[in-house]
Amino acid sequence: MAPRTLGKVALGIDLGGTKVLAGVVDGAGRIVGRCKLKTPFLEGTAAIGETLVAAAELALREAGVARGRVDAIALAAPGAVNAEKGLLLRAGNLSVKNWKILDVFRAPFPSARLRLENDVRLAALGEARLGAGRGAATMVAVWVGTGIGGAVIRGGKIHAGHNRNAGEIGQTRIDFRRVKRGSADGTLESIAAKVGITAWLRSKIAEGQKTCLAKAVSKRGARLKGSELRAACEAGDPLALRAVARSSKAVGLAMANVFNVLSPDLFVLGGGVATDVGAPYLADVRKWAATFAFSQELGRLRVEPAALGDDAGVLGAAIYARE
Repeated sequence: MAPRTLGKVALGIDLGGTKVLAGVVDGAGRIVGRCKLKTPFLEGTAAIGETLVAAAELALREAGVARGRVDAIALAAPGAVNAEKGLLLRAGNLSVKNWKILDVFRAPFPSARLRLENDVRLAALGEARLGAGRGAATMVAVWVGTGIGGAVIRGGKIHAGHNRNAGEIGQTRIDFRRVKRGSADGTLESIAAKVGITAWLRSKIAEGQKTCLAKAVSKRGARLKGSELRAACEAGDPLALRAVARSSKAVGLAMANVFNVLSPDLFVLGGGVATDVGAPYLADVRKWAATFAFSQELGRLRVEPAALGDDAGVLGAAIYARE
């Protein structure tokens, strides 16, 4: 394909626990080229870095845009980040730690501005500017996927907080009986994310309970797919339904806790579990959030589904890359 005459473009790249998404975004905020690749989450930094660059190059190829037209790149990464130094401090669902992740783009894109932020913070930025959060003065995002991430958006900008990593709702402790120092036990993520759902299903299978998801959660190195979870729920699998009900109740409880402290205008619910299970999951989250909210007389707790789908992280990253 001959290179397009789009002027300068931005690359938004979303690194997830199971997939890498890359999008070429033009000056009007349109995605003109995309790529999705599987994340080699067990293979370390070299393999993940190669996948990030490959996804970027394939998205550019689809867009018909040469590398030299890229003036800004932002990477949305899971876990704790040092955005100023371009450092991925740690990611619970990737085998990396203290990685200067932006370095993988310096050789292939020597003239591009490089930026790093947490994946859900950038997805939330995309939703706040272009999606479900438009018009909200304060928005809290909760992304339920392989893990659970969150973000606070105030006045259309990311609120990073004192430690530059505000919004990590997945790491809040909601089961004090299981809390251990240095462990994820008892966190919202350990209960409600796919990693928590998988662990719970495995424990019930070990007790002799039956589920059509037994093979999906027992394969070595495999990760439960949202589509598999949705299919099991639609088929009426009792254990899958209990796992999803447990997840939605935990998410609703966590939202109520945040509402009681911060009282945001809006919660936006996204991520693979929330999206794939769909309307029943959203309805349950809303029910439990309202149940546990302390006061709604002067302002209701509002939860809306994310509107941008997989594009949220890519678009949010492109916005962030240019600002």
